[in-house]
Amino acid sequence: MSDLTLEANGGGFQAKATLNDSTLSIVFSGSGDLNAIELLADYLKRVHEAATARTISLGHCDFRQLAFMNSSCFKSFVVWIDTVKNAAAPYKIVFLTDPNLHWQRRSLEALRRLAVSIVTIEIAQS
Repeated sequence: MSDLTLEANGGGFQAKATLNDSTLSIVFSGSGDLNAIELLADYLKRVHEAATARTISLGHCDFRQLAFMNSSCFKSFVVWIDTVKNAAAPYKIVFLTDPNLHWQRRSLEALRRLAVSIVTIEIAQS
């Protein structure tokens, strides 16, 4: 099966997912503010549908270029993680963070605690 790319772009927020046979990689950038709430929620639903259709085993979420994300956007990640956790074949999710953006570590730790068996956080080397 060939690689699949899914993109979301709007209001200063961007996300680009690449899916191959077993791995999902999403790069997030810009700012997840009020303008991105609906876009992100719809995007994560599409990504999950594509991931389950391909039987993905691992998802990488690169937050290093994401300057900000509000709590309403984080709610979309809560829904996504809960959906993955309860799926017939859940996949692991790894969040890659920028060590200089302290909000990422705090916020993503809360997400990790929702599903410690599937979510991990990696801090990029500076």
